[in-house]
Amino acid sequence: MQKIFLSIIGVSFLALGGYRQLISSSVGPADQLRCEQVVRDRHEGNYDAVETLHSKCSDPGVVAMIDAQAAAQRISAANQSDTSAHLLDWALIGSGIVALSGAAVIGRRRA
Repeated sequence: MQKIFLSIIGVSFLALGGYRQLISSSVGPADQLRCEQVVRDRHEGNYDAVETLHSKCSDPGVVAMIDAQAAAQRISAANQSDTSAHLLDWALIGSGIVALSGAAVIGRRRA
């Protein structure tokens, strides 16, 4: 009797687990909506691309890829402004060195 009972429970759990694994999406509704919005924004004029990618927004890999692309764009923008700031800093430092060198050369000529 226990063998039959455990077999029924085992098959039930196996079926339920398989169903949940294959059918249910592990992407939350907020993430899916955000993914769909990003897809609409990026592919505004291309209806086929929007339709194709909308259906894939329930895939955790696609959501992760879109999040990674957004993070890469933010990092790139931060690096771009950081590079410009460093370029300005080094230009000012170089100009300062040239001005001090010029002042030293003029000071030596007068002495």
